[in-house]
Amino acid sequence: MMKNAMTTVQKIAYNTGVQIIGKAITIAIALVGFGLMTRYLGQKDFGYFSTIYAYLTIFGILVDLGLQMTTTKLISDPQENENQILNNVLSLRLITSLMFLVLAFFVALFLPYPILVKIGIAIAVFGYTASALTTVLTSFFQKHLIIHQAVIAEVGGQTIYLILMILAINLNTGLIGVLVASILNSVFIFIFSIYFIRRQLKITLGFDGKVWLKILKNTWPLGLTIALNLIYFKGDIFIMSLMRTPEEIGLYGAPYKILEVLINIIYLFLGLILPILSASAALKDFNKIKKVIQQTFDFLIIATTPMIVGGYFLGVPLMILMSGADFAVSGEIIKILFIATGTIFIAGLFGYTIVALGEQKKMIKFYAINAMISIIGYIIFISRYGYWGAAWMTVATESFILLTVAYVMYQKLKFLPNLKIFAKAISASLVMAIPLYFLTLPFFVSILLGAIVYFITLYLIKGIDRNLILELVGVKNNEKLNH
Repeated sequence: MMKNAMTTVQKIAYNTGVQIIGKAITIAIALVGFGLMTRYLGQKDFGYFSTIYAYLTIFGILVDLGLQMTTTKLISDPQENENQILNNVLSLRLITSLMFLVLAFFVALFLPYPILVKIGIAIAVFGYTASALTTVLTSFFQKHLIIHQAVIAEVGGQTIYLILMILAINLNTGLIGVLVASILNSVFIFIFSIYFIRRQLKITLGFDGKVWLKILKNTWPLGLTIALNLIYFKGDIFIMSLMRTPEEIGLYGAPYKILEVLINIIYLFLGLILPILSASAALKDFNKIKKVIQQTFDFLIIATTPMIVGGYFLGVPLMILMSGADFAVSGEIIKILFIATGTIFIAGLFGYTIVALGEQKKMIKFYAINAMISIIGYIIFISRYGYWGAAWMTVATESFILLTVAYVMYQKLKFLPNLKIFAKAISASLVMAIPLYFLTLPFFVSILLGAIVYFITLYLIKGIDRNLILELVGVKNNEKLNH
């Protein structure tokens, strides 16, 4: 028993390490590609690019159905047939993707978009379909703690993307060439993922009616909440595309892209936490759930607080570095969006806990209220204040969701994480702000200096718990881990 437990710990440690390394590589590649893209396309064409993906995301909401988290939850249940669940979820995802994304193209024909945007939507549909299928397969890698295979697939796809992006720019293919490079990224990640899974499972399309009903019964509340969630998350750029110039959309879409990269990093981490929460919920081990929530909350706070404070001082040089001087205004916008990003991180933890506890239906009314308020708010504030109104409205809507997921989680667990680490993280971040404010240094030197000052200060005021770090990366001894 001891040996098996230690093996699990070693797997967690290995997967955490691979995630960090793999994500660092994919983020580096993605950011290089993003920088090349924005510099090549400029404000106007990047505005068109952002419009295309924001528009398809609205229809992608209908495709999602919450299947990725539902799949993770179902295949983590030892009483379920993993292969059967995965095959049927894949089929369900494929059919809904084709239905709604093809519908997206035909609806776009009647919208006041330039012909270039409409052609781009038709091309991007293929990438969206591949991406939607890949998210389902990720559940398998998470459950079996073989996330390194998903990382290899992503690194492979991103590498091909970067090569194609450089080729598209050198051949001066314009927006269409950039779009093709972007969708082939998703296609190759899906192909690589299927290759790895088929070495362990027989992946086919499943059409078992009883299994489909079970999947839909589990996923519809989650799918509806995610749909309402994404309406306000992507509604800003979609509404902006109908009311403002493509240049404004480009200036707003650039920092938004960085926000999405950061969110994907955290949700990959939370994806490893969900099976632990789900397994503990199945055993009704609420003490374990509370412990995991507190530890993950502390980790997220330690990471989030300096991001928001440091972003205030380094937002402009960050966006100039990434996208060029034409996107300097985006640096002011990202300062606001960093606040929304930090809020999303914490809300994501509480939201995953609610899913593990099977309480997702209780969030539907709150997401519906937030969706209505956000759409009305975006229409009002974007028309008056453009991207500034969109950015602050995003902060408001994400804050509302954080409060409501905390409320629903508390109703079930009678628990909220203590804020001791939050106060220490703020204190350390304010100390970090002193050299950032008074010293004008190259961007990467500022980042390094800020990180050193922050973590030294946090350590001195006992804000870093060595045991927490060891448990999160899975290298503590077995007895402590399972206590």
